Amino acid sequence: MTQPYMKPLPQRLPENEPFWEGLERGEFLIPKCTSCGHWNWVPYPACRNCLSTDQEWAKTTGKGKIFSYTVVHRGPGAFREDVPYVLAMVEFPERPRTPIVLGTMVDVDPETVHTGMPVKVVCEEVPDEGVTIWHFAPDK
Repeated sequence: MTQPYMKPLPQRLPENEPFWEGLERGEFLIPKCTSCGHWNWVPYPACRNCLSTDQEWAKTTGKGKIFSYTVVHRGPGAFREDVPYVLAMVEFPERPRTPIVLGTMVDVDPETVHTGMPVKVVCEEVPDEGVTIWHFAPDK
């Protein structure tokens, strides 16, 4: 018998369903403005550059570099069991507006994490919950 998943789960809504479907396929999608080409993370109904509402979910490389990070030693709630863990802001290479995405790191010793470290998106299917979530892992 598997343990129930006790961490908060994301809301799957019609406006973000393409994102979750992408994760299920192992793809990290970010809204891209079809008017000016800017990538818009965190998803928002209008482009942050030109305010156009014409955006599409576009596939990224799924790779980036750590822009900033912190090592968490006192996690809240169900995250307490994971300490120490790394919460990283990862800068993707997509241009012209570089998306920076927040996520947890896996498969890494927190002592080895550094800014500029190459990472990749890894997907985790949450058992019995019908959702796939993302993390970052070292890109060796």
